Amino acid sequence: MKDAESGAVIAFNGEIFNFRALRAGLGGQESFSSTGDTEVLLRGLVARGPSFFAELDGMYAVLLYDPQGRRLIIARDPMGIKPLYYARTRAGGWLFASEVRAILQSGLWAGGMNADGVMDYLRFGSLQEPDTLFTGINEFPAGQCGIISVDAPERIRMESFWPIERLMHKAPPANVSEWHREVWHDTIKEHLESDVQTGVFLSAGMDSTAIVEAIPVEDRERVTAFTLAGELTSTDEGALAAATAKNLGVRHQIVRLSEQEVLAWVRDGFEAMDQPSGDGVNIYLVSRASKAANLTVALAGTGADELHGAYGHAESLPKLARMMTIAGPLAGLMKWGAERAYEVVRGGVAAERLQLMLDEAPSLWRMAFEKRRFYTQSQIKTLWPEAAGLVQRWRVPSDWPGEFARLDPFNEVSLAEMKGYMRNMLLRDADWATMANQQELRVPFLGKKYVECVLRISPTDRHPGGGVKKPLIASGISAANQEIIRRPKTGFNLSCGQMLLGPFRDQMHAAAATLNNRLGFALDAETALNQLAASRSPRDAFRLWSLMSLGLYVGRHAETTGALSISHAR
Repeated sequence: MKDAESGAVIAFNGEIFNFRALRAGLGGQESFSSTGDTEVLLRGLVARGPSFFAELDGMYAVLLYDPQGRRLIIARDPMGIKPLYYARTRAGGWLFASEVRAILQSGLWAGGMNADGVMDYLRFGSLQEPDTLFTGINEFPAGQCGIISVDAPERIRMESFWPIERLMHKAPPANVSEWHREVWHDTIKEHLESDVQTGVFLSAGMDSTAIVEAIPVEDRERVTAFTLAGELTSTDEGALAAATAKNLGVRHQIVRLSEQEVLAWVRDGFEAMDQPSGDGVNIYLVSRASKAANLTVALAGTGADELHGAYGHAESLPKLARMMTIAGPLAGLMKWGAERAYEVVRGGVAAERLQLMLDEAPSLWRMAFEKRRFYTQSQIKTLWPEAAGLVQRWRVPSDWPGEFARLDPFNEVSLAEMKGYMRNMLLRDADWATMANQQELRVPFLGKKYVECVLRISPTDRHPGGGVKKPLIASGISAANQEIIRRPKTGFNLSCGQMLLGPFRDQMHAAAATLNNRLGFALDAETALNQLAASRSPRDAFRLWSLMSLGLYVGRHAETTGALSISHAR
């Protein structure tokens, strides 16, 4: 869209949920030629410049060319809900895209496989931004505005417009519960606004139930709650989800896929991936089935666990770090004893995982990342001998240590999960998986006003103990649906082990061959599958499934990028 008066041109991917309020501040509807959010964003940036991004509540990737200022303005939403990638062309220009493959297929990029990206994938099961799997293609940082001057186009000048960690030092209003409820209901109302069929991905869990609970009664007739079940899945949440929807007077639709449908859709999901992932096919299936049921916009509970510190290690890691600090000079001996005990009880790999985590103490955010580790250093050396010369430790993002410096322990772990696992796996997978089905996914738990509300509430109020996780969310669950509050978390998950040992066995062999031949891996697929058959471990199955995803991805993009070769980005 182009602004007739200034000549500014905008490219925009996403949604601005508070655009009506912003439009009122820019002169009201009568001064606008359209009724949507794009013109509001364009006019706001023309009038106020990059400072306007701080006023937005939405999910977005934005590029605006300002001819009067002779500059390109780039921005991505604070939580990183919408992706944005950039690279330099062979001629020195800039490329921007919402998908990595768009840059790969542009014909303007030249590069190879990024060894650091591959290493991060093995460490954590996902690429760690800003890196991608390819050299020279990076992910634009969330919550940042970048400016490229036409007169000095060699670099991007970056500036943060929403430093999330600063919110944690602002005191909330006196009545925390009522304030939280009001903000949550306002957030849901904004996220429901749409002129197409809208629904909610409803599981048997608390987060998606809380979304449906907050839908205004007068809007429930136009909303569909959707649940997916079927063969080759680990859980079936259909009955409990149906009961929840019935209790709340919301139309519910459940789809049960046959084994043949699951297998075919899983293969399609691997083909649709923008970056390799072991987890994204789950959401791809849910999205595809719901889009076939005419849901064009869907709300999901993504991000609630990370924001509310619902993982057990939000409490256990601070205790462990505190013990190490109190031990002082005896910390080394305590660590040695713990590792030996782990080795006896759980084996050498578990002991190495503990060692890697304790080595990061007392830094809680680094310990939180180690808690998410996929393969240990010794496992990686065995799996990828050619990488033995790479630095084995995780490369710290340059701006992170300062951000975490003044946070309390609970918030430090919570923020680490939001900046790491949530952004690098959950949100990235959710975007490509739904966009591949021409569906828009909205995540109200990550709405700007709601995040600001929760982060200002003290950890003791957000997680006071007593056995109920996420008490702020639980407080919004009606009496008829109390069963879901203490129910163990499940969700829609594919039976990776069952598929690897059956219909995807050949794909595992093909993926291993690609990794071995192109990247120098030493993966014996048959041995790994036989070990999985003996252990039946869901965690081992998921890690092997993720390796298969990596191998299939590399194989698919071999022709696009030419003869792929490992190169070291740093």
